[in-house]
Amino acid sequence: MAGGMLTVGIPEYRLPRSVVQREIANIQKYGVEIRLNSPVGKDGLSFESLWQEGFQAIFVAAGAHKSVPLGVPGEDLNGVYHGTAFLKEMGLRNKVKVGAKVAVIGGGNVAVDAARSALRAGAKEVAIVYRRSRDEMPAYPEEVAAAEGEDIRIQFLALPKKVIGKAGKVSGLECVKTQLGEPDASGRRRPEPVKGSEFVIDVDTVIAAVGEVPDLSFLDTAKFFLNDNKTLKAASPAFVTNVKGVFAGGDAVTGPATVIEAIAAGKKAALAIDKYLRGESLDYQEPVPSIISIEDVDCGEVQEEGTAGDALAPGSQTGKKL
Repeated sequence: MAGGMLTVGIPEYRLPRSVVQREIANIQKYGVEIRLNSPVGKDGLSFESLWQEGFQAIFVAAGAHKSVPLGVPGEDLNGVYHGTAFLKEMGLRNKVKVGAKVAVIGGGNVAVDAARSALRAGAKEVAIVYRRSRDEMPAYPEEVAAAEGEDIRIQFLALPKKVIGKAGKVSGLECVKTQLGEPDASGRRRPEPVKGSEFVIDVDTVIAAVGEVPDLSFLDTAKFFLNDNKTLKAASPAFVTNVKGVFAGGDAVTGPATVIEAIAAGKKAALAIDKYLRGESLDYQEPVPSIISIEDVDCGEVQEEGTAGDALAPGSQTGKKL
């Protein structure tokens, strides 16, 4: 299926599949050919074969679909899922079997999406386990509030130590309480385990959502420059890699970011590729957009509508359309 994370990463209750399909259809109307079931890399197409077909530029936009492992004992037990894989199965509308009691580990949007999706998959109780406090939680506040509105419990200041199993299946999650120390490289206060504060959560399913990275196994990464976080190095505004003719953008370069940032990267890279194919220089400055404050916007001709208006932002009470 086309669409990447829009199709298999963001739950349908947040982003209706019909909206994504309409956008994809609009792209195809411009003459863009989408070849599905065409893997690149081992046992698939190579970059060399694409050059031989006559393509003159390649844009890598593979996203960040690979979950970071928990790195704790018991992670291989039956009943342990990884966040992106779990959401992918839900996005493909495959039947996903979860237990009655689910623990989701992480504090980002993937964790919250996985928790709310677990409820929709049939779980009776869902808890999010996060090692920091609410203030440090990177998930959108409105999504966190929506999760709590669905009776999803959030266990703050707790760090998983071990997934407990019985007969090869998940039977619990051992955690330790944490306290916040000095800020780390992300600017958030570092969680430090509190000695002797271990406790066990009674669960039969664990979903790990502690981070996502690009799966670059289809690339000969020895040829490409990578960032420290194992993403492709391709600087804006041209998004060009160190390999001639190969461009890259989106989560494969930045790591997990927003939908609009990925779309913006694609548009900017398209402009750079156009320059490249025309033989123009890629050494240029990105134009700075003109920005005005919301107070300077003339809303005199804007008609206010009720909550049934299109494209309401999460948590909005009114919608406005020109």
